[in-house]
Order: sequence, then C-alpha cells, then structure tokens
Amino acid sequence: MKIKNLYNLDSFKKFLDCHNRPGFTDAAAGVVLARNLTQVDPKIFEKLYPELTFMNSGIDIDNSGGYARRIQSLRLREQGQFTTSSDGTSEKGKISISGENSYLNVLVREAFSRWNDDEIGEAALQNINLVSRFLEAHNKIYMREVDEIGFTGIPDVTGSTGLLNYGSFTSAGAGGAIGTLTAQQMYDEISELIVAQWNAVNNTPGYMANTVVMPVSIMNTLQSTMMDTAAGNKPVMNALRENFASVSFYSTFRAESVSATSVTVAFSNSTEVMKMRIPVPLTIGEIVQEYSFDYRVDSKYRIAGLDILEDAGGYILTGL
Repeated sequence: MKIKNLYNLDSFKKFLDCHNRPGFTDAAAGVVLARNLTQVDPKIFEKLYPELTFMNSGIDIDNSGGYARRIQSLRLREQGQFTTSSDGTSEKGKISISGENSYLNVLVREAFSRWNDDEIGEAALQNINLVSRFLEAHNKIYMREVDEIGFTGIPDVTGSTGLLNYGSFTSAGAGGAIGTLTAQQMYDEISELIVAQWNAVNNTPGYMANTVVMPVSIMNTLQSTMMDTAAGNKPVMNALRENFASVSFYSTFRAESVSATSVTVAFSNSTEVMKMRIPVPLTIGEIVQEYSFDYRVDSKYRIAGLDILEDAGGYILTGL
C-alpha cells in the first residue's frame, strides 16, 4: 500500500505553504485551557483507537477513475475448446473471449475545520501548533473511515459491502463458539477454512488465500490457548503460523459482530481478486480567511469501496 495512493501529496504541500505564512500561528476551540494560571500537565493526552487492520492487510489501493461518478471493472475470460476433427471447418472447436464487468458508485466525503484569532492567541500562550493538530485529526478520521469501508462497506449506503460481509464469498458456520472448543478444534476450524478456499480455486496462484482476518477476541484466544504437538506445547496461533507459512494472520474489532455474528475471512489480497477503489485520495484545501478574524480549511476524498473481482478469492467462517 503506497502513501501516494492514500493522499494527494500536492495538496498537503500547498497546505503547509499556506500554514507557514509569516506571523501565522494557530489554535482550536475546546483544546486550549483558559485557566492559564493552573498547572497543566505538559503531556497532551489523546484518545487511542484499535489498530486499523485493513491498511496493513496488503490490499491494493487503486486511484483510477478520478472524478468519474461510477467505476467499471472489466475482466476477460477465455472459453471454448479444441476438438478432434478433419479439415472440415464445421468440425473444429471454437475458442472465444467473453467479458465480465462490475460497477461501483463513487461517493464524495468532505469535512472542514474552523478557528478564529482569539483561539490563535490562546494557543500561542501554550506553544501549541493546532493547525497541524487539525491536519492530524482529518487524517486519523480518514484512516478510520477507510478501514470501516474496506471491512463492512460505506455507511448508510444500501448494498455497499466490504471484506467481512461480501455476499458472494462462500460462507460456512463454525462447529461451535471459540470458548466451547478444544485447542485442536480451534486449530482445525482455521486450517479447514484456509484449505477449503485453496481447494475452491484449485491452488491457483493469485487466487489462493494468503491472509486471514478474524475478531480480536478470537486472535487473543488462539494466542493464549496451548495445544500438544509433536514439537511440544505451543499456542494454537503459533501452530497455524508454522503450518501455513504463506498466510498472514490479522485481527480487527470490526469482525466481532457483523450482522450480529463474528466473522473470520480467509482471502487473497492479489490485485486479481480485489482492489480498494479511492479515485481521489485525501486532499487538503488551502487555509482561507472567511472573515476578518475567522479561518477555515476543508478536506475531501472520493471513494467507491472494495471491488471484489473474483468471488472464489475469499471464504467466510461465521459464529466462531
């Protein structure tokens, strides 16, 4: 995943050039303390969020499409066969090429931040660079939204799905909830999921699952439950990693409850199987002076969501 596919870097440069104007400092309402005679802890605490797994899963981000309202994906499939024949044309097999396509609508997501000169003066008293904090806030919320859209689809958009709830992936129920299974049964549930997907694509390189994403609670249980093996006692997750060396295992809180059930998915992150469509990556506008004492900055991005190109590229296990 390349940074340039996630951000419009030119817009960030313009933002910084604008921010670095002589004599310009910054602030934000609700962050700076008015009680300047109060002893303030120099560390500014920030709310922490769970790891954004989607960004680390190896799924490619595609910026093609720009300002188009809809993105069409095309794939060619060969069909037909040779036949045993004489020289007669009518007896020869016919080979042709057919096309498959899918469509995704593109949505525009926008946000802004605003501050005034009173807040600028208050920030200066505490040497806080709050314009950079605004930029950081826009980025963090953008990353969280991309993570959510990649896993479960665009919020409030009917029919939008992601990796965890894509309806055309083969789905099967687990033999039991993770807390009711033995260590060997836990291992078998995950290993059988991977092998089932591999069998479905006949070990086709590029289609074989190389990534498994599961709920955080299941990952923690697999990490802490010991199983007896020929090599001795080891956590279930260690055994899975050793026996499926080509597969990466991740966890996300978003898989804890998808349509009221836990979801574990084994998939290939190959570009032949799926792409994350972000036609216009996060773009930051220049700082503008709205009124005599008020400033504003806008940001936006255009996103179509996760484009699944091969339905056999993923397998879902529910209820583990």
